[in-house]
Amino acid sequence: MDPNTAIEFARTTLLTALKVAAPLLASVLLLALVLAIVQTVLNLQEQTLTIVPKIVTAVLMTCVLAPWMLRALMEFTIPLLRDVLPMRG
Repeated sequence: MDPNTAIEFARTTLLTALKVAAPLLASVLLLALVLAIVQTVLNLQEQTLTIVPKIVTAVLMTCVLAPWMLRALMEFTIPLLRDVLPMRG
């Protein structure tokens, strides 16, 4: 495998990971921002009030986005295996 191919694989891997993780991270980040504003307005200092909704949001978003995430990972993995496996033989 030449260096350009390895660099392209690494670039594609990082972009796919970012594409798959971004919606989940963005939803939790948005919820954290809303919760921080609510805590500030209501002058609450309890940490469990923010952790539990973030975990629930992450789990729900993962369940909702799972088909799309799986499809994106398959679109990445199948061509990768087609390109890499012939190189081994």
